[in-house]
Amino acid sequence: MNRKQIYICSAIFIALTLVRFTSPALADRISDGINRALYIEQEHTETAVEFGKSLADGDVIDTFLERFDKSTPAQPAAAESTPDPIPTAEAATEPTSSPTPQPTEHPAVAAFLAAQSAYSDYAVPETVSYERPELPFDYESPLAGVTSSGFGYRMHPIKNEVKYHYGTDLAADTGTPISAFADGTIVAQGNSDSFGKYVMIDHSDGYRTLYAHCSELCMSCGSVKKGDIIAFVGSTGASTGPHLHFELERDGVYLNPEFYI
Repeated sequence: MNRKQIYICSAIFIALTLVRFTSPALADRISDGINRALYIEQEHTETAVEFGKSLADGDVIDTFLERFDKSTPAQPAAAESTPDPIPTAEAATEPTSSPTPQPTEHPAVAAFLAAQSAYSDYAVPETVSYERPELPFDYESPLAGVTSSGFGYRMHPIKNEVKYHYGTDLAADTGTPISAFADGTIVAQGNSDSFGKYVMIDHSDGYRTLYAHCSELCMSCGSVKKGDIIAFVGSTGASTGPHLHFELERDGVYLNPEFYI
């Protein structure tokens, strides 16, 4: 503190002392005013000093802001708000479906249907099925012959008109052995004007086979095994040459024997 300030303070002290003796209340008011003035002066002095230092350091704005922050009550920080995500339109995806597998047509069935397309004007008999069910037993061809006339509509070799053929004709030399198509039981034997000498065998699950135009029958009624010789090829009955007329039924419905031989 310099000398001038000492003189001023001494004069103020003496004046306050005199006033306190003459008017204590006035002295208290003057003392409070002086204290506030000194406090303000001290604050201003500190601010000026700091401001001067900042000028020297080149941080005027930082110092001002720091000083402002000291004298300003802290405000509660506003809660940061996260913007809601903007919904994006997703491309609608349809579930991919696997194609339904189509049943594979047996080559023998396809060949038969192609041949019968020539007779599309004729209705299929109600007692006939063009299906090819899996047989529930072992089987084999009754004769190693050549198909001379197939199952289905054909030009009848004797009547010379379109007639339905309910079996398959296998051509072979007279006397060629004919064997049982599958295990079963011989349920009928005979000789007719149309079939000549014939044999009928019942198999499991409602299946039945017929062997016709035989020259000779070599087994009587009874059980047989697949491959057992039951007759011999001939040309008896309504026939134009030696062959085996072979039929296959299931519960009275005719099936195409060519699907299995």
